[in-house]
Amino acid sequence: DDARKMFTDVEPGAGAGVSTEMLWRLGYRNIVAVDWSDAAWTRFVDPKDVPASVSFDALDDQRYLEKWQAGHSGESATDGRFDAIVFNYAVNDGKAKFFAKNLLRQNGRLLAPVNRQTDYWLKQEYRVLNQQGEVIWRAGEVGAWDVVFQPDMTEESCRGVRWCPETDRRSTSSELGFTRPKSLSYQDKTQ
Repeated sequence: DDARKMFTDVEPGAGAGVSTEMLWRLGYRNIVAVDWSDAAWTRFVDPKDVPASVSFDALDDQRYLEKWQAGHSGESATDGRFDAIVFNYAVNDGKAKFFAKNLLRQNGRLLAPVNRQTDYWLKQEYRVLNQQGEVIWRAGEVGAWDVVFQPDMTEESCRGVRWCPETDRRSTSSELGFTRPKSLSYQDKTQ
């Protein structure tokens, strides 16, 4: 229906666009796909197949947040906010709440694999948060499988786990083109 065409989504960790396509199939028509590297997007997404209302930003979530804040300062409470935020990598609870409180529209939802313990990157649970940052659904297992995702590379605590810049043996973070942004504190901050 027409109302669904208005649904907007921001998707940190978009990678090769698989989840972007799934969101499109679910009815989201204004999608901002975000990933710190454009390598997978460039390799697997054909630009002529991407609708005009789907964009890609080669930024990590912190740099995207700074860009979003700069472009939406002084606007009304709902302008520029999203109906959905879908993280495709593990985040700490504070970051999930921060994004929910600051970037979701009223009745919006955030889905993220959230660390069960702050800075513990080896076990997460799926959580759905509302605009107030309240958890309205969670699942620690999906079927018989634990929820374990790639860690948030922007966190200083991302160490000793595959995918973390200092430990990824496939290449160094400079070879990957990633530099960790200045650390932000997400503990119960709202605009």
